[in-house]
Amino acid sequence: MRKIHLIVPLILLALAGAYWLGRSQPRLARSGAEGVDVGASVEAAGRWDPERALSAVPGRGAARGYFAELQAAADAGDLTASTRLYRSLDLCHRLRASDWSNALLANELLEAQTRGMTPTELENYRAQLDGIESRKRNAQRINERCAGADAATLDTLVPSMRRAAQLGEPHARACYLAMGPGFDGRALARHPEWLDQFRGSVPGLIDAGMAAGDWTVVNILRNAYQPDAGGLLAGVLGPDPARHFRYLKLYRLGAGPGDIAALDQQLAVAAARLSPEQRSEAENWAETTFRRDFNGRSSVDAPGLDRDPCVFPQD
Repeated sequence: MRKIHLIVPLILLALAGAYWLGRSQPRLARSGAEGVDVGASVEAAGRWDPERALSAVPGRGAARGYFAELQAAADAGDLTASTRLYRSLDLCHRLRASDWSNALLANELLEAQTRGMTPTELENYRAQLDGIESRKRNAQRINERCAGADAATLDTLVPSMRRAAQLGEPHARACYLAMGPGFDGRALARHPEWLDQFRGSVPGLIDAGMAAGDWTVVNILRNAYQPDAGGLLAGVLGPDPARHFRYLKLYRLGAGPGDIAALDQQLAVAAARLSPEQRSEAENWAETTFRRDFNGRSSVDAPGLDRDPCVFPQD
């Protein structure tokens, strides 16, 4: 039974993602031959009825239209459509990647020996099987939506996320800065031009994140400027001890009590690499930025600092 209890949560966790795709369906409304109207804010995206979405998933042809309409609206600068597009593509990637592992896990559960189980264990086992079957049916229905995303459409995940980031969607901005086109490494191998696009996008996204008082961006930058940092963003930014101290100091100004000791140790090490003039300038920059762009606001309640920036919210 221990194996069963370990397997089931993994299966349900993977299949639960299918539920979210229903929440991400837009209210696409044709306006003659002019295109679509999908709203104008991320807030509107959260009001989609998941039950209605699950009961109205179209066939393959209409699903292709779904992605095409989102793409057209996103290209026209619609933030809601852009957000839904990259998140739907991300979910389709994840669902397809999990098909094989889910099949293996489900098969292992089905082959589990029930001999010797107590009545309570048997009842729990049957409930687990029923739950898996129910979620599998829902996942299959939602996969019909993803069936509208062919290989070429799935390859637009990174450009779609980049577009959403440029339009100001904070989760796309954080993920794109943190991972860049490496978020979809297989597609990057087919599109090396994405590296130049990433390099050209980084300064503007950093400026936008700072102007918005986005602590996630500060967190990403303080790590990217570390002397031993790896990844595409660190490669684009290059080593810069003064900037590393700047963002580290800014993060320290907004830190909660539990992080202060560790950050002070890092600051002491980082300060040793600077001249007194560089340190003074960096401290003044951090204090000015903290007051001006972050309104002296702590990062304690800032969302996303304790998780992968490329795990997107479900609403």
